[in-house]
Amino acid sequence: MELQLNTRSKILLNGRENLPIDLVMEILSRLPLKSIGRCCCVSKLWASILGLPYFLDLFATRSSARPHMLFACRRDGKVLFFSAPQPQNFDVNSSSDVTANYLSRVSYDGSYCYISGPVHGLVCLTFKDNKESSKGHIICNPSTGQTLTLPQLESMVGVRSPYKAISLLWYDPTDKKGKVLFMEEDVDHSISLVVLKHKVMTLGTQKLEWRRTKCCIPHYSYVKGICINGVLYYRSVRAYTHDSVIVCFDARSEEFSFIEVETTFKVPLICGQYINYNGKFGLLLSQGWDYADEASSSFELVVIGDSENQEWSTRKYVLPPTWKNMVKEKLGFVGFIGTHTIVLTHPSSYIIYYNIEKNTIVKVSIQGLDGFKCFEVLTFVDYVEDLRA
Repeated sequence: MELQLNTRSKILLNGRENLPIDLVMEILSRLPLKSIGRCCCVSKLWASILGLPYFLDLFATRSSARPHMLFACRRDGKVLFFSAPQPQNFDVNSSSDVTANYLSRVSYDGSYCYISGPVHGLVCLTFKDNKESSKGHIICNPSTGQTLTLPQLESMVGVRSPYKAISLLWYDPTDKKGKVLFMEEDVDHSISLVVLKHKVMTLGTQKLEWRRTKCCIPHYSYVKGICINGVLYYRSVRAYTHDSVIVCFDARSEEFSFIEVETTFKVPLICGQYINYNGKFGLLLSQGWDYADEASSSFELVVIGDSENQEWSTRKYVLPPTWKNMVKEKLGFVGFIGTHTIVLTHPSSYIIYYNIEKNTIVKVSIQGLDGFKCFEVLTFVDYVEDLRA
């Protein structure tokens, strides 16, 4: 029989009834996820408390206020996850090294693995086997190491290119459920063109099933995707006209819409790093590329303020002279943190924080990844732990 609890109940500590459960949950909600896991092992009572919807919501709220940076080290059929606290509006006077703490390890039977960026505590791994003939999908919670292998589609068999079929993870904020969008290039014989075919799966359901969803406008070619406020954005090209567009797939309605790309913004769309800029879809680039190096003199930020009215804006930030003294290698754009800070990284070595408001640059070393320099290291911002994952 399920244990009935409410926030007015009290919990026994040391054999005495002395702490209200709501106070206990308030305290526990401030712990990291791994510590919560240990608390669940204390007793059935504690496990019941930590499984209450009230506590799950409380922990999610607390966790959202303390996002982390997530590092994924990928090589030879395995992905190792690390995380570090993420500063907000990083200030030059608060400079310190970043310590990457080990989280978990996930193995996959393949020669290539694409990692879809973290969404509500989860990441999606899409991989092909060593024979380059089939693909699979793993949903992973990096903080706990829990994994879920998704049912395989018949169409995955025989797909040879890692970019012919891919899955992107996104989140329905209304139903509070994760979803996976599977996209595969296929020939539409009715129009004699190669287009994307789409299937969707909702996580957290009793039976995991792929279901087909139809797009009103045939399109193909994709490289990047990002989830912002329940909408998945990814780059594409119209099948008929070859015009560049940004596809928007709404998690709630599961309907497609498109953002037309003006000629001025074609380069940022193709080459820029997709980012979440204060809840808006944006792109970062330097001299037309999604990376920066010693020769970079400025950064460009492109933002879509209103996707329905197609309101684009672009801002250019000239880098200070200290840039050339700090940077000697190629750096990849990671994203935005807070309201004013652009994050770049040199895999496994250091992070650059560039404050666009103060025009200051801070270089911070990454501790804990020294032994993984032979790995391909991916960095993500705004990683949030979630007990529902």
